[in-house]
Amino acid sequence: MYKKIIGLAAALLFATAGNAHAYDVPMTAYKDVTEQSWEQDYVYTLSALGIIEGYPDSQYHSGEALSREAFIKLLVTAAKLDISRSSGILPPDAVNRWSAPYLASALELNWIDFMVNAAGEIKPEQPITREEVAAVVGKYLLDKEGASGSQWLAGEWSKEQGAQAYSDSPRIKESLAPYVFYTIKRTVMEGDSQGFRPESGLIRSEAAAVIYRLLDIEAAGRKLEATGFYAIKSSPAIGRMPLVDHVVMGWSHLEYEAAGTSKLDMETATYRVPDGYADVLTAANQANINKDLMVYFGDGKKLSAFLKDMPAQKNFISQVAAKLADASFGFSGISLDFEGLIEASDASYYLQFVRDLKAAIGGKSLSVCVPTDHYYKGYDFKGLSETADSLILMAYDFTHADSRLPSAPLPLVRDGVERVLKQGVPADKLVLGISKQANQWVTTNGITTTAMPAIELVEKRLADPNAAKTRSMPYFLEHVHYQDGGTVNDIYYEDTTSIVKKIWLAKVYALKGISLWHMGNFTASDWEMIGKR
Repeated sequence: MYKKIIGLAAALLFATAGNAHAYDVPMTAYKDVTEQSWEQDYVYTLSALGIIEGYPDSQYHSGEALSREAFIKLLVTAAKLDISRSSGILPPDAVNRWSAPYLASALELNWIDFMVNAAGEIKPEQPITREEVAAVVGKYLLDKEGASGSQWLAGEWSKEQGAQAYSDSPRIKESLAPYVFYTIKRTVMEGDSQGFRPESGLIRSEAAAVIYRLLDIEAAGRKLEATGFYAIKSSPAIGRMPLVDHVVMGWSHLEYEAAGTSKLDMETATYRVPDGYADVLTAANQANINKDLMVYFGDGKKLSAFLKDMPAQKNFISQVAAKLADASFGFSGISLDFEGLIEASDASYYLQFVRDLKAAIGGKSLSVCVPTDHYYKGYDFKGLSETADSLILMAYDFTHADSRLPSAPLPLVRDGVERVLKQGVPADKLVLGISKQANQWVTTNGITTTAMPAIELVEKRLADPNAAKTRSMPYFLEHVHYQDGGTVNDIYYEDTTSIVKKIWLAKVYALKGISLWHMGNFTASDWEMIGKR
């Protein structure tokens, strides 16, 4: 997990004209959704998730009314339904609409059957009302409730109707009332001083809030495992062991210098056994958590050669198995962090190596750290997930100096997760890697350089009243801007708020958990929120 500025990919990154970042992921800052906009978090979160999008004029048009078909598309997308498999029967006026597959999916599940009128029309382009939205959402939620949902529909809903006492409650259609009031009960929608306003239309800002709250309900019910990487300068975090489920000791690397030879080195490189390591092992044991050994290797060319060198592999695997059997360390398993495989032709070799390693370590656990596949093609995600106990997705280090792209913008993190899942990796095997870091651009006399400032220095800068601090959208990172003499500084920082958003993202996708690189960088406020996951 060694930090790498992606300058090495520059030739590839800028081969596509008109795309400053060369990632096919929208990252638009909407001109009409600012820090003063109440809907900012809702809009940008759903935009990062690929659920909503703005207009070509770089605006979201928050006050614009939403049609039936537009809202149904949002809901079906948020529900992650496979619209290609829908068998819902479409009304004639919807057959040739762009929204046909979304409407068919919703009709198949009986979410919008009430919208079909006596003439057999659904009028997809018609503005959707608040009552209709609440009814659709209520149906969606109640579908997940089983017996309790049946009790609600059997009459329990009337208690909520009485408790709300909206002045315009009588105007809510009797057939839709159970669903509308369930949506209200779950706080997805609410009324105001004028009542619930069932006949009023829904505007785009309100739609974003509704869909976000739906996702939040589902995310809140999911728990995540946490894996902490204890590496480099992590001694300040030794007391945080009880807050993670697994700790991975970044204490070794593969040494491969000549054909036929290899070594599991725990003594000489950046990742080595630290002084006082016994205290770290004791802390992990007292916290009753699994402790794995990380093995790092970051030279892609040498790694490619190693994967074709069977004698070197066998030698290395035997050393790993022996170390895992060493009772003085008591490791629960191994975590491979082999980076830099660019060529797709390496994928089968790496997969076979991982299979051989897994066979050699018996009942010990195996996790494999993988990059996103925007650039690195040498990882068979599905095959690795079938062999390893978990895949740790390093969804960061997207940093590009010239375009001022920071390490882990939320839209790219989401895209990385989806790309892995679409390749057949089960969500319950995927761990979202979170790297606590800051990326700095320093401009002096028109010349800009980059830096990675220490976390404690960034925290001090955040406390400086002369530094301008804003939430950078669409990245969902803290942006700090300040001048130091004639030098202009811009920092993008993975602060507590952005970490919480990534934890939420992992829950939305029902992932196995999160990993923390590295434990020593996370602040007290970070740990507080990690503990609440």
